[in-house]
Amino acid sequence: MRNLMSVVGLVGLVGASFSAPAISAEQSEVDTRHLNKIGIEVLSTEPGEIDGYVRAVTNQGMFYVSDDGERLISGNVFDITGSEPENLSEAGMAKVRLKMLKGFADDMIVYPAEDEKYQVTVFTDTTCGYCQRLHENMDSYHAQGITIKYLAFPRGGMSSKGGKQLQTVWCADDKKGAITAFKEDENYSGDSSCSNPVAEHYQLGKSFGVSGTPAIVLPDGRLVPGALPASRLIAEIKKGESQ
Repeated sequence: MRNLMSVVGLVGLVGASFSAPAISAEQSEVDTRHLNKIGIEVLSTEPGEIDGYVRAVTNQGMFYVSDDGERLISGNVFDITGSEPENLSEAGMAKVRLKMLKGFADDMIVYPAEDEKYQVTVFTDTTCGYCQRLHENMDSYHAQGITIKYLAFPRGGMSSKGGKQLQTVWCADDKKGAITAFKEDENYSGDSSCSNPVAEHYQLGKSFGVSGTPAIVLPDGRLVPGALPASRLIAEIKKGESQ
C-alpha cells in the first residue's frame, strides 16, 4: 500500500485508508441521494485513490465520495513516495477532461497555428482582462505552433454581462469577429437568444474545476489557470510530455 499525503478539506472522514490509484473507465456505483440534496449532480465516477471512496466528476467539480454516499472529500490526493509529490487526483481528472472535451469539438472557436505542434483549449470570458490579453497575443502562441481553441466560461454566470456577450458571440455568423470586438471593447450588436452552447460550456468548465478565466486545458488534460505567456505555456506542455 502506497504512502499518500492526505487530502485538503476533509469532510466527515474517519479511519480511511489509502491505496494505489485504480484508474478505470468503468462506472462505479454510488448512492447520490445525499449529494443531490446539496445540489451536487454526479456526472461520472471512477475508482479512486482512497479505499471505500470513488472519484466523482460532478457539476461542481471533482470530489471523493464514499460508496454509501454519506461522506464527501474535497481536495487532492498526492503520492509522496517519489522525488517530487505526484498529484494523483489531477492525473485522473486529466484523462476525464480529454474524454469530455471530444463532445465539444464542433462548438469551439478555433485559432489555428500555421505550423501547428500543439492544441490547447481555453475557457474564456469576453469581460476578463487576462482573457483580453491572451487574445491580443494570439500571434505569439501561433509563432510557437500552438493552436488556441475557445470555449465559453462566463465568470459571473449566464445572466452576467460576460454571459450575454458570450451568447451573442456563439450566435454570430462571424464568431471570431464578434469575440474580438467584445474583447477589444468595441461596439457590437447581435442576437443572444439563439440556441447556443454557452450554458453547456459553463457547466463543463465547472465540472473540470474551472473557477476563473482564462483556464487552459493542456494537450495532456492538465488544467492551468491564467494567461500564460507563450514561452511559459510551451514549458508547461513539454513538462507534460516528459512525465
